[in-house]
Amino acid sequence: MNLSPLRKWSLARSAVALAGIAWAPFAFADPVSDARTAVAKYAGPQTSWEGPTKAPKPEPGKKVVFLSGDEQNDISHLYGVYIKQAGEKLGWTVTIIDGKGSPTSWLAGMNQAIALKPDGIALFADGASLQDPIKAGVAQGIKFVGLHAAGLPGPQPNINLFVNIQEDPREIGKAEADWAIADSNGSARVVILSHNEYAIAQVKSMATKAEIEKCPGCKVLDYVNSPASEAAQRQPQLTTSWVQRFGLPLYATSVGDNDWDFAVPVLRSGGVDPAAVKLIAADGNRSAYDRIRKGDQYQLVTVSEPIELQAWQAIDELNRAFHGEQPSGFVQPPFLVTKENIHAEGGDQNTFIPSNDYKKHYLEIWGVH
Repeated sequence: MNLSPLRKWSLARSAVALAGIAWAPFAFADPVSDARTAVAKYAGPQTSWEGPTKAPKPEPGKKVVFLSGDEQNDISHLYGVYIKQAGEKLGWTVTIIDGKGSPTSWLAGMNQAIALKPDGIALFADGASLQDPIKAGVAQGIKFVGLHAAGLPGPQPNINLFVNIQEDPREIGKAEADWAIADSNGSARVVILSHNEYAIAQVKSMATKAEIEKCPGCKVLDYVNSPASEAAQRQPQLTTSWVQRFGLPLYATSVGDNDWDFAVPVLRSGGVDPAAVKLIAADGNRSAYDRIRKGDQYQLVTVSEPIELQAWQAIDELNRAFHGEQPSGFVQPPFLVTKENIHAEGGDQNTFIPSNDYKKHYLEIWGVH
């Protein structure tokens, strides 16, 4: 029997309907359209306060230690500065210890922090790698709050953290990928760089990989796990190898802006056209803002973390822990910084400061003026 194409289509549709499967001939996924919608959301204003509206009254005189993952890292250093400022509002003493960028140094720093017998410790280091000293600290009654210290935000009872504060790394990783998909019109060739000594980095980079792989015309060329503390030594050669192995054009994503501090000089000295290598990262380092603002510096976007807001949240969560209450449950949504919105949401100060009056809200619920 000779059937016309239209008759064949009609019969196929009927067969699908009879099989009990919903028929939606025009409901095909469009990864480029979806990515553009997501980018518009991630890059939009952050005016609404989604944080807590009440808190127990803080008691003055608390001693807090901040274990910085690495004081050479812009983000880690600023967490300490802002935690100290927020703590002082409550009459708390904050001591900062430099974890110097590696799990071995974090361990020494954590032991030093516990020896000070503080009421609470905030840490910007991977909590799973510090379990022995953290358990010892918990046994002494010390409360632990993490910043980027686990794979996901929220309570982390399995690693003895009252709560872990960060944006959702699955959303951050997706935002990085969505920008590449949208910018390339669905044809991005991508290398992905991660630092899996941090659980958050692995979650973030795998989310980027998964999102890129959903785009039929895109390709993950390489997935590299390299220690963050060795970026200065490894990144120049890594960058050169990507260009040599994969050719141009190329997108490169990283879990942290710091890596591109060492990639950009190599690309520039090699005479690579900034339009041919597009760098994407997260954290919102000052150097990233500077590159995005200037243009022709290879890095075009970053997914910025609200460092000051999260530092104030760390003090708020410690206060809840001291009072035996539950964590606040607050997770600030990620913000995608681009050339178009770089002056918004704190960008004029080279950082992500959500326009949601977070300081005012925290001071009000603490009863501090």
